[in-house]
Amino acid sequence: MATDLTKETLDEVVNQRRRQQRSLDTRERILEAAFEEFAERGFEGASTRTVAAKAGVQHPLVTYHFKNKDGLWRAVLSTTSVNFSRHFQDYLAGVSKQDEVGQLRVLQEQFIRFAAANPNFHWLMSHEGKRESERLTWLVEDRVRNYFNVVAKLIRAAQKQDRYVEGDPYHLQYLFIGAVTRIFMLSAEVQQVMGHSPFSKKFVDEHIRTCCALFFREPAEQPRRRKLAPRNKDAKRVTKRAASS
Repeated sequence: MATDLTKETLDEVVNQRRRQQRSLDTRERILEAAFEEFAERGFEGASTRTVAAKAGVQHPLVTYHFKNKDGLWRAVLSTTSVNFSRHFQDYLAGVSKQDEVGQLRVLQEQFIRFAAANPNFHWLMSHEGKRESERLTWLVEDRVRNYFNVVAKLIRAAQKQDRYVEGDPYHLQYLFIGAVTRIFMLSAEVQQVMGHSPFSKKFVDEHIRTCCALFFREPAEQPRRRKLAPRNKDAKRVTKRAASS
């Protein structure tokens, strides 16, 4: 009897874990589909029914996991923002001993790599940044402002060393983001105009060099002190004779 009870208990645990995993998998599929839908259409144009269809699930499962469209949107932004933050924290952890210029360089280079790998993220942000809304306020206060504050502090430190272009750090960061992301957001047009994908490793590496060159400044060379040529003995004798005559 004890063995049978143990077996039943184990079976129930296994079944429960399977149900939990299926639930997690379903939630993940919904989030991925919603990310694509919000990036393409924005919050107003997105449909939870379309999200359900893209995810291959019944519509009630969307409301079961996220309640409504606003809850789904916040879940998408929370997930992508956490991934965004982790991406940079992982790289910055390895350069903590570098000076501010070195940290800023790594931060900006990795932003470009993130932009290339996640073009939908920037479409998502662009949709929300176009007009005032409660969603935008939540996004700025909960996610965006801290990132800009960190970057602005590093830019100011680099500017003091004449290693970064002059200007308001927040304004400069928006210019940097625009220069970096637009080419990935318009990848189909870029493909036709330039004849190659902007997502290739070669192109991304070149994009990093080009974008960073627009904003970073190389350290100024220190002027070399001129050495006075030693005066020979004949010159000294001529000087003494001239002085005595």
